Amino acid sequence: MNYRSILIVCLATLGLAVAGWGQADGKIAFISYREGYFDVWIMNADGSDPVNLTNGRHCASPAWSPDGAKIAYIGDILDDDPYGGEIWLMDADGGNPQQVTDDSIEKLRLSWSADGNRIYYDGWTGDPQDSADTFVMALDGSGSSPVDWREAPHLRYRHFGTPSPDGTKYAEVWLRKEGDEEGLVRLVIDDAIETENERPIIPLPDVPGLDLCGTDQSDHECVSRNATYMADLTWSPNSMRVAFSTWLDGGLIWAVDIDGDNLVELTNGLGGREPSWQLTIPTATSIEARSWGRIKSPLSIGTH
Repeated sequence: MNYRSILIVCLATLGLAVAGWGQADGKIAFISYREGYFDVWIMNADGSDPVNLTNGRHCASPAWSPDGAKIAYIGDILDDDPYGGEIWLMDADGGNPQQVTDDSIEKLRLSWSADGNRIYYDGWTGDPQDSADTFVMALDGSGSSPVDWREAPHLRYRHFGTPSPDGTKYAEVWLRKEGDEEGLVRLVIDDAIETENERPIIPLPDVPGLDLCGTDQSDHECVSRNATYMADLTWSPNSMRVAFSTWLDGGLIWAVDIDGDNLVELTNGLGGREPSWQLTIPTATSIEARSWGRIKSPLSIGTH
């Protein structure tokens, strides 16, 4: 290999390193209406570089695959219906979108199996006033079958808190706690190992709480004092921060250390909800892989 070939390889390696630099904390996928549709967006963990991945498709429930290479979501939801739609898969950069379900089930939320080979989802096969059923399917949409809700990570977490990636903690964010006269947003951390220890409950006074309007439930910004309201929550890869969404001001996404420090609003007032943190970063996204292929192939340039 001559010096020019060595230089090209070094520059290509540097280019991939730069492309991944600053992404050690992973991306955050989320839903935002900032361009007139409930699209799936991604942003860096500090809120920078937001990118619309679905460009005009009402969506819900984005979820990263365990290897960080794909995002599943519910797409094509009707404007006047918070449910419905079909499950889609796409690459982490929005490429190769594929619809993987086509049925009459009203989808509500979804998540991945730990091995990345299946997708769990909740939905109604009848009256949406009834309890949602839970299903599991292969990534191509085949073999869909009902399962016990305890198998589905997203439902289990809603009952017991969301576990950290390292398995040592559970977290909740209360947008409002039943009977809490202060109405403060609070971060709650449970120790998954020493469960007998008293769990810290950390007030987040800079995060807007929920407005109270008696028992009127018609508006998410107007809630009952006799109920607990939980935020959508997701953990950072290092298990040291959580991101969560609030309802006021059209929905905003915040991130905070698990000790309550370094609280940041990530969506710059532009709106966001349902955050999902990428826990594993692929060695290259599809765009970077294609670029790497274009860089590697001209090694013969050194012979010109």
